[in-house]
Amino acid sequence: MKKIMTCLAAMAALVGCSKSDDNGGGISISEGTFPKKIVHKAENGNISYEITNNVQGEKILSTTSISYKRDGSIESKILISFSYEGDYPKEATYKRSKTNGENENYTETYSFVDGKLKNTTLKHDTNPRATKTTTYSYHNDGKLAKVLVEEPRKSSLNGQIMEDIYVTETDYTHTGNVITATEKRYFKDTQGNKRDENTSLTTYTYTFENENLIKETENSTEYYSTTEYTYDGKNNPLFQNFKKLIDPDYFNDAKNSKNNILTRKITTKYNYNNSTIVNEYVYEHTYADNNYPLTEKVFDKTTENGVEKKELDETTEYAY
Repeated sequence: MKKIMTCLAAMAALVGCSKSDDNGGGISISEGTFPKKIVHKAENGNISYEITNNVQGEKILSTTSISYKRDGSIESKILISFSYEGDYPKEATYKRSKTNGENENYTETYSFVDGKLKNTTLKHDTNPRATKTTTYSYHNDGKLAKVLVEEPRKSSLNGQIMEDIYVTETDYTHTGNVITATEKRYFKDTQGNKRDENTSLTTYTYTFENENLIKETENSTEYYSTTEYTYDGKNNPLFQNFKKLIDPDYFNDAKNSKNNILTRKITTKYNYNNSTIVNEYVYEHTYADNNYPLTEKVFDKTTENGVEKKELDETTEYAY
């Protein structure tokens, strides 16, 4: 399941890779800047998933992903088909099939107002009641103010299984090159009454330089973490204006920065035992003549007895 979700996240990132003007209108995919195929390999060299994009008339018509088991056999296939209303995406239809016979179909619709995404609705064909809605609101200057996600779920309360709504509510403030996000997660019943005893609170900060996310902090009741990034000066194929159009909180993922990641350092301090864990990663790339990456290798970096060691973690290959 973790690998499938990683694959879906990669596909979601690619959906928004088309170029548009600064006001969010018009789709234009420049040849050689959008990956037509992406192959992701595990540390042993086996393919974990591959993504193929069907681009026609400067628009993405469909995206196909195949996820593989560690033995090389196919685990699942996902086909996403897109429809448009003018220059804006209107609907994405997902069809997922697994080799064990399980199938899942769902549809996501997009609603834009004055060139900005206002809400999305994700509806499962087999369970229309499990409709996930995401609503976006903005400050007067057009910057993102709030993201509200509501998703029906079943939970247990006092030993009873009941239907309720799981809510993720994130408020954003913008100060210079720093964005602060306050995230609340809680349940409410089907009548809209909030269950305060289940509320969790997490605060994030995002610091930017030259349109790159260089530092991210996460503060929760369980731990405090800091992630620091450095970048090359080359083109990141995931950094496109249309990505910002369909994913207004794109900035919270360093993979959507202007340039490609070179190093990533994660420092996590756990509150329950006051321990600190540091994880470091190094990225190596090869590039095409237009400075877009052809390959990306991610290494785990460790230091033993003063000697630095690198162990390959994953490899990504791009074809344009």
